[in-house]
Amino acid sequence: MSDAARRTGLHRRGFLGLSAGAALLAAGCRSATDDAAGGADAASATASAPDLQIVYGAAPDPTQLLHRGPDTPVFVNLVLDRLVDLDPQTLQPVPWLAKSWEWSADRTKVVLKLREDVTFHDGRALSPDDVVFSLTGATKTSQVKPLLERLADIKASGPNEVTLTLAKPTSNLFDALAFNPVVDARSYVDGKAADKVNGTGPFRWQSFKGGNQLDLARYDRYWQSGRPRFEAVTIRSVTGSQAALSALQSGQSHLIGAVPGRDLKVLAGNPAFTVQSAKSSYQQAFLGVNTASKPFDDLRVRQALQYAVDRERIVDQVYGGYAEASSLPWPSNTPGVTPDQVKRYAHDPEKARGLLREAGAEGVRVPLTAANSPLFSSLVELVKYDLEQAGFGVDVQLLDNAALQPKIQQGTLEGLFVANHGMVSVSPLSGITVSGPLQVGRNTSHVTDPAYAALQERAFAAPDERARADVNHELSEYLLTQSFHITLAHAWETYAFASAVRGVATSALGYLRLDDTRRTA
Repeated sequence: MSDAARRTGLHRRGFLGLSAGAALLAAGCRSATDDAAGGADAASATASAPDLQIVYGAAPDPTQLLHRGPDTPVFVNLVLDRLVDLDPQTLQPVPWLAKSWEWSADRTKVVLKLREDVTFHDGRALSPDDVVFSLTGATKTSQVKPLLERLADIKASGPNEVTLTLAKPTSNLFDALAFNPVVDARSYVDGKAADKVNGTGPFRWQSFKGGNQLDLARYDRYWQSGRPRFEAVTIRSVTGSQAALSALQSGQSHLIGAVPGRDLKVLAGNPAFTVQSAKSSYQQAFLGVNTASKPFDDLRVRQALQYAVDRERIVDQVYGGYAEASSLPWPSNTPGVTPDQVKRYAHDPEKARGLLREAGAEGVRVPLTAANSPLFSSLVELVKYDLEQAGFGVDVQLLDNAALQPKIQQGTLEGLFVANHGMVSVSPLSGITVSGPLQVGRNTSHVTDPAYAALQERAFAAPDERARADVNHELSEYLLTQSFHITLAHAWETYAFASAVRGVATSALGYLRLDDTRRTA
């Protein structure tokens, strides 16, 4: 594909049009989450065993439904639904609880038409008031509340209708609608759910035992007829990837998640197991740079970092190949992004050393901080080696995550730090609006450039797909040139499961979907 074709972006995310595709809804909204591996159609052809046992590397936390944490991908979409979903391949919005929508001509108002056949697990019908409650709460407590800052009004405008009014046009409103689940206005208080989460999803909440086992049961009145296939799903949390792998290999678990990719390599080539990645959703590993501290106030030194790191080796040795090397935080098939931008900074230690020499900084010692965990220890080891080969002196400091995160968020770390984050896989605009390391005006690198803010404003106001592709291209160039955020790898959300399990799917945000999953006994 030519650069010109990529820059128009017509192969990926279309501009959010006046209404949603009714054909997708008629087909049960399947194309929002279908995954080529596993084959949901194949799953439908056979009877299923009654239950699915899941082991996951993080304990479910029902108090944090409006935040994406390490636990949420495995359980939230099993219990709750969203107004819209995003197609994993195109990131087009797909009807879900909202069956259609219509924009005003000036794109400052959108009317959402809700499905009439949706009930909560206590039997109560979904109402517009629940949607108003959920979105109003999201503007106050959600992880993506910056995406909703332009919402001027949210109101129930009919029996099955909600109208959203914007202070200014915004091209990524549906990113926020896809992220935030709809919760029960009667049982969700002060930003937290009751002991039992009352949702509209395919499974209902049974019990939450000891903080590490969640029992779910099939919801017989789920609005997608004939789904889900399982009568029961149990999710247990364990500590350590070896415990999860042992559970899968011994048959105690049918599916595992939150296991590092390099540890999943032991399953490669074994026909008894399938390893499946949600490539549309990932955690971005990055090297953060405090541009307010010397020598990183010098652009040449920051660009030297870009050339110094060996991204391909990180993908192989840290993530076991279940990741992508990229110079950009957002996906390589983002409209407007070119292959040259994705691979702009190939590993070139000599070029890095030359830039350091030019800046008069060869041999300079710099601090490198990260969380004291197996993953980040591995990342830091490789990054330290690469930087030293390019002419930096590196002093490593590993901190407990509880001590590290406030320092990252407050921007008080000197020099460099290694971390990861999500919220960049949906769109560049959402990434620079929500993600702390990239957030315009208040990022962890202390970048307050008006040119950066101007690009964000252009992205918000982009009237069509071509305009969005153009600004995505310019945002990418800006980030590559300024080099205050050094992308290392896109680590995919990856699950491993017994080959008897078919039809495992994930949403565009990496959340597990078991609507049409089956397991042969």
